[in-house]
Amino acid sequence: MRDAVWELLLEAADTLRRLPNREQGWLTAAARAHWPDYVRNTAEEFAGAVGSAGRQTAPVLRPTPARAEAIDRMDTVLLWLPLAGGANARRDVSILFELACGLRVQVLRQRFGCGRRTVYDVRDRGVARICGWLRSQSELCRKLE
Repeated sequence: MRDAVWELLLEAADTLRRLPNREQGWLTAAARAHWPDYVRNTAEEFAGAVGSAGRQTAPVLRPTPARAEAIDRMDTVLLWLPLAGGANARRDVSILFELACGLRVQVLRQRFGCGRRTVYDVRDRGVARICGWLRSQSELCRKLE
């Protein structure tokens, strides 16, 4: 059950990343719309010249949009996050979800001033707390373990 909860947290983080940021798109489009044609052409030529000068860059692809079912699961999983907190609830929930979002352990260690093992312990205890709550709320979950 712990693996399933962790996978749902990973999926929720991925779904959150796939949601559109309408304001960012609007600002980017507005900024580009005001560029004169010669600036746009020069920027494209410069990018082509830099790319051909030996540094090959991979195109940045946008992730596919989140599906409705994934958004529903994300909403449910995000409601579980406050249950993951221990004595230092704010730190615990932050570490758990930031790990699920793919933030490196080194960054979390520096941000929260703790050791590598502490980061993983916070994750494991948070997932265990969520599992305990799910067992108390659902007969189906009680049968899983």
